Amino acid sequence: MPSCGRNESVAMLERESLPDAIIERKSISDQVYEHIKRLILSGALEGGEKIPESRVAEQLQVSRTPVREAIRKLAEYGLVVIKPRSYAFVASIDMREARDIATVRLALERLSFRTVAPMATPELLAPLHELASRCDEANRRGDYASVHEADSAIHLGIARRTGNAELFNMLTTLDAKFQLVRLKQHLPSDKLSSYLAQHEMLVSLLERNAVQEIDELLEQHILHHLSFLEAV
Repeated sequence: MPSCGRNESVAMLERESLPDAIIERKSISDQVYEHIKRLILSGALEGGEKIPESRVAEQLQVSRTPVREAIRKLAEYGLVVIKPRSYAFVASIDMREARDIATVRLALERLSFRTVAPMATPELLAPLHELASRCDEANRRGDYASVHEADSAIHLGIARRTGNAELFNMLTTLDAKFQLVRLKQHLPSDKLSSYLAQHEMLVSLLERNAVQEIDELLEQHILHHLSFLEAV
């Protein structure tokens, strides 16, 4: 598991909040990393598109060295592909990969939710309710990068609460691929709003230990990616 992707996810979960702007960090390359990542998650840079190193450096008023370091970290995370001695571009995913990812994700998410359900309390889940609300707010203001970040934080937050480090690490490792599927799906606003509303429903079902209902909603929540992609 690449360290930068895991550390970023863990940091987000420890904050249990959604950043409203680029997170200020000590390292310039980390600030550039956040900037490019948000360009990708917002759809400003699409799958297969070349990362404009010079333009990013000029916009942020930095040298190309931290830009290249940020791109390397994004490649480790899984959102960028680097062509040796050439250029870097945004990673993309095809339908076969999307199907495989969704199948694996559904199995892991079901295990995650089933593990947490018997011990779920309002106190344990309160930060996840807050994240679900912030995710919806980000969608209403058109901040799709924050929507994607919050979506990941909710699901990884549940995995973290299982206490199963291997399960959490597996879902964290696959997080970039989940985001690529979301980006490929490119839901219109009305459908995205309906999908995001399922986060609050899932957390509420956890509080009730309603495992069967969780299983059914998780299947709809995760596999809707495929049905929508196959329809377009």
